[in-house]
Amino acid sequence: RTSQAFNRVVNEFFGEVNGSHTGAWGGFSPTGGGSTSLGYLGIETAPAPGGWQVTRVLADGPADRDKGLNAGDVITAINDVPVAADATTPPHVDLGAALERTAGTETMVSVRNGDDERIVLLTPTSYGGWRALSREDELAHRRRVVDKASDGRLGYLHIAGMNMPSVHEFERDLYAAAHGKDGLLIDVRDNGGGFTTDILLTSLTAPVHAYTWPRGADLSKVTPDTYPRDRRLLYAYSRPIAVLCNENSFSNAEIFSHAIQTAGRGPVIGTETFGGVISTGAFTLIDGTTIRRPFRGWYLPDGTDMESRGAIPDVIVERTPAHEAAGHDEQLHAAVDRLLRDLPSRTPTVDPKPAS
Repeated sequence: RTSQAFNRVVNEFFGEVNGSHTGAWGGFSPTGGGSTSLGYLGIETAPAPGGWQVTRVLADGPADRDKGLNAGDVITAINDVPVAADATTPPHVDLGAALERTAGTETMVSVRNGDDERIVLLTPTSYGGWRALSREDELAHRRRVVDKASDGRLGYLHIAGMNMPSVHEFERDLYAAAHGKDGLLIDVRDNGGGFTTDILLTSLTAPVHAYTWPRGADLSKVTPDTYPRDRRLLYAYSRPIAVLCNENSFSNAEIFSHAIQTAGRGPVIGTETFGGVISTGAFTLIDGTTIRRPFRGWYLPDGTDMESRGAIPDVIVERTPAHEAAGHDEQLHAAVDRLLRDLPSRTPTVDPKPAS
């Protein structure tokens, strides 16, 4: 009777054939619908008497700018509406509810810290902005972990998606992450897929056919992988790598993990990927419903179908909810240990020889 009921039935049918990259959504909605946007202050909080206590402030977020909020502050009101973890005493409301429709709008935040009470003006960010802040905060933590655990020998790079913005991010961050390092950890955990594996492989599997000596260079610092950056469409990285994947690595991120193994480029560490590898397209019905339909299967050189068969890591390491809640990343530490074990003692420099 409705598009939503139709989509539910179609998706149940798709589920019966156990095929990924299928689905039905959209169409006419008699109720209108729509979602309510929330504003985000870029903080972590915990319930506290009379409000919500700030336990952590994310770098470069709304609360961090001009030091508007600090850990230990208790938020007591938003735009003069009192907030509390226990909303049984009107007119107290939940912090999230008080931040409805505040994204991008200057908002008055009432704060208490001991006997000090103050009001600060902050402009909450959107959900997308909050996700970006959270991701960068987590990646900064992982970079510190890798640097400390490897004694500065390894770099760390995360690929968020198999799309062109992520390729540009890869190009931008590769030099910063890998310069002066003996190896690189490439993380495709929680990567939802896309289409750019082959572009990344252009960088990671380019043949080492020559090296160059830049004019005036200190030859004691020239390495056998020295090559002019402007000669390649994507700068090549030929030093040792290891790849991290997990059950939330989907589609093209799985193809990437398979490809690293097939090419013998380096070890893969983590948990088996999801097992949903099909190229897909979509078409639209007359009521606006979108149907997603696969059109191309993907197979390994030995004929193995990647659909329903995830990439199985060379080193399998589970990350339990308890580890995640405690902020401990067993997979990351295992990847550091494996790559350090595979490294030569040090990347050699070029032995200067006269030109013939």
